Amino acid sequence: MSAIIDTLLSVGKALFGLRGELAKARKERKETVADFMDTLAQTIDDTVASLRIQQFPGGKCAELFAHSQQLSAAIGDLIGIAKAEELAAQLQEIWEIERLFAELQSDAPPERERKLLVLDAAAGQFRATAAFVRVSP
Repeated sequence: MSAIIDTLLSVGKALFGLRGELAKARKERKETVADFMDTLAQTIDDTVASLRIQQFPGGKCAELFAHSQQLSAAIGDLIGIAKAEELAAQLQEIWEIERLFAELQSDAPPERERKLLVLDAAAGQFRATAAFVRVSP
């Protein structure tokens, strides 16, 4: 599997695992956190949509890098600065998400689709975290 895909899924799962801490925020703050998670998910969704039709996902590197730069400020007070910085560093390691385009071009169609499904699952982790935070009391 691609390191980029594995890392996105890992960060998504880690944030979903921290959903309880994220949900402890006051109401207005929860919406901001949920919006941030939704934006991350949308970046991944947009990337997958482009990759699925074998179109270069232009601009997605910059978006993911911006998310990685904002992660600590967005949720550090809720999950701890050290944990937020660790997750941000993981995102920074793989922010060149557009490299996936080249990686996937050499894969057979079934393998390419399998990898894209894992990326879909990563986006789902961020989206599920957002939904949980929004509906938590």
